[in-house]
Amino acid sequence: MSDPAGKLQIRIGPTGTTIGSSRPVRAASVFVGREPGETARLLPALFSICATAQSVACAGALEHAQGIEPAPSVLALRRRLVEAETLREHLWRILLDWPRLLDLGPDAASMARAMDGCARLRAALARGKDQVEQGGGSEMPVSDAAREAMGVLADLVAERVLGTAPGDWLDSLQGLDALASWCTGTSTGAARLVTRVLDDDHADLGRSKIKPLPENDAGRISAELGPRLGSGAADEFVARPTWDGEPRETSPLTRGLDAPLIRDLAGRFGNGILTRLAAQLLEVTRIASGSEPAEGIRSAAPGSKATGDGMRWIAKPGVGLAQVPAARGLLIHRVEVREGRVADYRILAPTEWNFHPRGVVTAGLDAIAARVRGPELRPLARLFVAAVDPCVDFDLVER
Repeated sequence: MSDPAGKLQIRIGPTGTTIGSSRPVRAASVFVGREPGETARLLPALFSICATAQSVACAGALEHAQGIEPAPSVLALRRRLVEAETLREHLWRILLDWPRLLDLGPDAASMARAMDGCARLRAALARGKDQVEQGGGSEMPVSDAAREAMGVLADLVAERVLGTAPGDWLDSLQGLDALASWCTGTSTGAARLVTRVLDDDHADLGRSKIKPLPENDAGRISAELGPRLGSGAADEFVARPTWDGEPRETSPLTRGLDAPLIRDLAGRFGNGILTRLAAQLLEVTRIASGSEPAEGIRSAAPGSKATGDGMRWIAKPGVGLAQVPAARGLLIHRVEVREGRVADYRILAPTEWNFHPRGVVTAGLDAIAARVRGPELRPLARLFVAAVDPCVDFDLVER
C-alpha cells in the first residue's frame, strides 16, 4: 500500500494566507468490508506516519466496537510505545529541521542515533509480542533492555538538545527567566534557535486567538465528535473540523498548557513561536526523563467513564471511538463493526485541525505577514509552520 499522507500548499501574502490540501480524507474507507483483525494488521502499512499511534488508535476503536477490554498493563505499554514514537518525531524536527532554520546543516548523525535508540526501545518494550493487536499483549514489567535504551536516548537528549540532564532541565526551567538563562549557558542548536527568537523579539510572532481543542475532556470529545464522524457529512467534517463552529488547535502546546514553563510563556507571548518551540522541548525532555505525562496531556477528565488510561471511549454497541495523544496532537479513530466486518472507518488527524483553512496556521501566518516584510517573511513563516509541525510535506509560496 502507498502512504496516503498527501501534501499541504501554503500561500502567504498581504492579502491573506490560504491553505490547500491533497490529503485524502476517505483513505480509511479501504478497510470497509474487512475483518477487524485484518484491518488492524493492514492499517500501519497504509498510515506509515506515526504508525504506532495509528495502530494503537485502531486497536482501541476495534476493541470498543467489539466489547473487548484489554488489560490495564497493555494500555499502559501502548502509551509507552506511543511516547517513544513521539520522542522520535520531535527529535526529527529538533535535530534535522531546526538547524536549517539557523542556516546550519542537519545533525544527521545524532538523528541516526535517536532512530536506533527508539527502535531498540520499542523492541525492548514489546519483546517480540504484538501489544497493539486487539486485546493483545500480556503484563510485562519494563525490562533492563528497555531501561538501557531509554538511558541511551536520555543521554542523547542531554548532549545534543538540552546541554544538561533531562530531569535537571525539567526541575530548573519553570518560566521565561530560566529559559533565557538556559539559552545563555547552552550551545546546542535548540538553545541557539530559542536565543535567536528572543534576541530578534520574535517570541510572540504568529500569535492568534485560536483556542485549544478541549482534549482533556474525553467524554465531551466523544459526545461531540463521535456523531459527526458517523454522519453523512463526515467527509466534509474530517477535511475541515470545527468545535462550536470554530477551528481549534491540538498540539504539544495545547497538551502542555498546565506546565509552569508553558503557562508562563503563554501568558506573555500567547501561542506564538517561542511558546511552541518550548512546548516541543518540554515534551522531549519529559519523555526522555521518564516522567509521567502532565495533567494537560491526559485524554480523559477525572470522573469520566473512559477506560484504562483514557485513550479510548465506549460509544454504543458496534461502534468504537479511540483518542490517542499522538506526536502532533490528538488522533481520533471511529469504527463501526457489523456482523464481523468493518462497516465504516473514519480518522481525524491533528493536521486537519491545525491546518484548517481558518485555523491556527492561517491566523498565525496572517499575523506574521502583517508585521514582517521583505526577505524576512519566508524564513519566519517556515519557522512558524515547523513550530506547529505538520505530519506531511508542505510547499510554502509567497504571493
